[in-house]
Amino acid sequence: MNKLVVFYTGILTATLLLYTISFWGCDSGGSPLTPGTPVSFSGDVLPIFEESCNMPGCHNSTDKQAGIDLTSWQGIMINGSNFGAEIIPYNSKWSHLMQHINRVDTNISPFSEPLMPKELRPYTTGEPLSRAKVEVIMNWIKQGAKNDYGEVAFSNITRKAFITNQASDLVAVVNLDNNHLVRLIDVGSRDNATQQLDAPHVIITDEQGRYFYVSLIQEGFMEKFDARTYQKMGRVFIGTSPAHIVITSDGTKGYITDFTTPGSIKVFDTENMTITGSIDDQRMKRPHGLRLTHDGSLLLTATQTSELLYVISTSDNQILDVVGVDPSVPPVGTGTGNFIPYQIAITPDDNFAFVSCRISRDVRIFDIAARTFVQNIPVGLNPLALEISPDGRWCYVPNQASNSVSVIDVNSRTVVKTIPNIGEKPHKVDFTEDGHYAYITCESTLGIFVHHPPVAGSTPGTTCVVDVWGGHVKVKDIEMASFPAGISITPGKGN
Repeated sequence: MNKLVVFYTGILTATLLLYTISFWGCDSGGSPLTPGTPVSFSGDVLPIFEESCNMPGCHNSTDKQAGIDLTSWQGIMINGSNFGAEIIPYNSKWSHLMQHINRVDTNISPFSEPLMPKELRPYTTGEPLSRAKVEVIMNWIKQGAKNDYGEVAFSNITRKAFITNQASDLVAVVNLDNNHLVRLIDVGSRDNATQQLDAPHVIITDEQGRYFYVSLIQEGFMEKFDARTYQKMGRVFIGTSPAHIVITSDGTKGYITDFTTPGSIKVFDTENMTITGSIDDQRMKRPHGLRLTHDGSLLLTATQTSELLYVISTSDNQILDVVGVDPSVPPVGTGTGNFIPYQIAITPDDNFAFVSCRISRDVRIFDIAARTFVQNIPVGLNPLALEISPDGRWCYVPNQASNSVSVIDVNSRTVVKTIPNIGEKPHKVDFTEDGHYAYITCESTLGIFVHHPPVAGSTPGTTCVVDVWGGHVKVKDIEMASFPAGISITPGKGN
């Protein structure tokens, strides 16, 4: 009988202890939580902010230093800050807030300056948050940074830009309604802790805005995702270096270049993600840029090493013409190394193709019907993935080695403006559907970017926003993960 009393007493003590631990885990504002335990915003996260961050003169609803209000879920997740989103649901590493409060482990996130919380007596001494508190906030973000009703911010946005973050194996999702980074989607399949990056390079959204496709230029695969749910729908092996992708207007078929020597263009079925054909030629050395005419009848590709432009019929995938980007380019495919064509943009009337050439530092205009190059337009250093606005009026050319964008008037075929200081190493351009804004990805590999530089970990990159209608003026920088490269704005045009 005494043993039974002792037994039940032990159970009662253990139960009370378990209850006490559970209570601390939910309401202590920073006590350790068991991995996988749901984290409550009001019960777990908000008490940490109340203790260290949202006092007068700091991040309360009145003062809102840097535009950040840490007194409510709405203030943090929906309103963000002067720099955009402070927290990215499901990704603590690239969330600004985490980078500024974390001083315990660079595996959690890079360290960024300034350290938060700052000293603000009598409210706070400015001591860094403990590991326990940092991990509570980290776990909340990894679980989606949900509010007390289980809702995740920006789950149903329709106007968005998809941007490959090539050195992070992520695709960034930007909400075009407020230019906030709202998601980072994992792509590829390799373990980056033990293997090389998969390196998402080019991203394309179909015209229906239903799916996006991303080339993994290091892993050799292309992947398909649902553009609404961000669920991976399939993948297919392409070759050594899959690069540029285009999708037909009905969304049923696609083409992708394999950037090697000799290279090829693979034809694929979008529904089943299977290769259905290949366009090959021994002179097709390192094909990269790829473009469909708007009527879908022709496919154009530019080869960097052989410096040739291919004109291909989409009805039977036969090569119709092969033209050198300059009269000095040998037709046999040996190239000269003096031009290196990179990307193609086609005017809305399908009359002309604009081809950026990296070494000759110009854009070369190709008459599609006549099959001849008719004009060269000098631009900046190392021009990359250019784009023509939806109305056909402007051609934006990112000059990767000049940190600028050349604005070409398509009608006069002249550079009417050069936008300086666009960002560190601009890479690719896309326009909103109405043509009001242009978005330019910037690799930012030299560590120069908009917000606060991290002192450890990978270097963030930026995508900048230019007001086209307002005189080609830069109006915004959006910080994201490393090496923004490809971009596709929904609803996509498959190109």
